[in-house]
Amino acid sequence: MGATFLLSNCGRIISPDNPIRREKIGEGTSRKIMVEDKFSWTQAFTKISAHTPDGEQQFRVQIRSKQDSILWAAISDDMIGLRVGKAIVIGDSAAFTSTLLGMEWTGSAADLATITGIDVPFEYLNKLLRGQLIGAEPTMRYRFKNASDTWVTKYSLSLGRKVTASLDQNLRMRHMTIEDKNEIVNIDYTKVDVRTGYPAEMVVTLQSKPEYRVLIEITEIRTEGPYNTPFSL
Repeated sequence: MGATFLLSNCGRIISPDNPIRREKIGEGTSRKIMVEDKFSWTQAFTKISAHTPDGEQQFRVQIRSKQDSILWAAISDDMIGLRVGKAIVIGDSAAFTSTLLGMEWTGSAADLATITGIDVPFEYLNKLLRGQLIGAEPTMRYRFKNASDTWVTKYSLSLGRKVTASLDQNLRMRHMTIEDKNEIVNIDYTKVDVRTGYPAEMVVTLQSKPEYRVLIEITEIRTEGPYNTPFSL
C-alpha cells in the first residue's frame, strides 16, 4: 500500500485543492506545490499599525488590486479621522497625492530608492499583500520541515536578493524572508481568510531595526470586481 502511494504521488503537483495527507509527510519530503491566485480583482479593508520607539501610528487603508497589474490605496488617519491621501501602482511606476499634506509624487521604484534607501520593485507589493510568491512561478519545489510543520522553498531574485518562503499545512503562506546586502525583511502571515486563502493579518519587521514593527490587519476582503481605481494629480 505504501509503495503504491509513493509511486502514485511522488510526481504529482499538490495544491490547496489537491493536498497530500499529513501522515504521509516526513522530514525532508520534497514536492512541487502550486499556489494559485484565483481572484483577478480584490478589495480589502485594512488597519495598519506602525509601532516605533517614538510611539504608534494607525491608518485605515482601503486597497483595490488587479492581479499582476494595478494596486490602488485610499489612506485615512485613525487619529484625525480624515483621508490622508491616495496612491496607485501600475507596473513599476507609482504615484501618491494628498490634498491634506499638500504633497504629490510620481516616479519609479528606483526614484523612491534614492529617497528612502529601500529598493523594492512596486509589483512585489501586490503579491505580498495577496500572500503569493514574489518573482517566482506559481509552482515551485518545497521541502517539508517537521520542526515548523511547514513546506519551505528558497530561491534567488535579481540584484542579489534571496527569498525563503514557508507554507502551512493548508498550503497558505505563513512566512517570507526577503534578504539582500542591505536589509533582511521578515513577513509573518499570522491569520488567513478562509474563503479566499489570502492573508487576514501580517506582521512586517526589519532585522536591522527589530524595534520597528508594522501590523496589517485585513478586516474584510471582497473579490467581486472589477473595481474603480480613481486617481488624479
